[in-house]
Amino acid sequence: MIKIKKDTYSFSMDKQAHISVSFGLFYFFLTYTNSIMLSIILSLLVGLSFEVYQGISKKHSGYSHVDMLYNTIGVILSSSMYMLYLLLLW
Repeated sequence: MIKIKKDTYSFSMDKQAHISVSFGLFYFFLTYTNSIMLSIILSLLVGLSFEVYQGISKKHSGYSHVDMLYNTIGVILSSSMYMLYLLLLW
């Protein structure tokens, strides 16, 4: 059973970490796959996997929809910046 925690949208250190790690994961996967779409999918899957792990683990407070939102924001920011870079480079 997955435990869902009640979370706030406040831009705390935890939320900043979710954005930062997801941002970096996109570029990490892009380096090895050279595919924007695959990098987006893999980055989101890593974030989702960790959230699900937190939901089933007894050591963590539970799955957070808000953390997943911040993961998604990080991936959207990084992929958008990369696509803008490609557009300006062209």
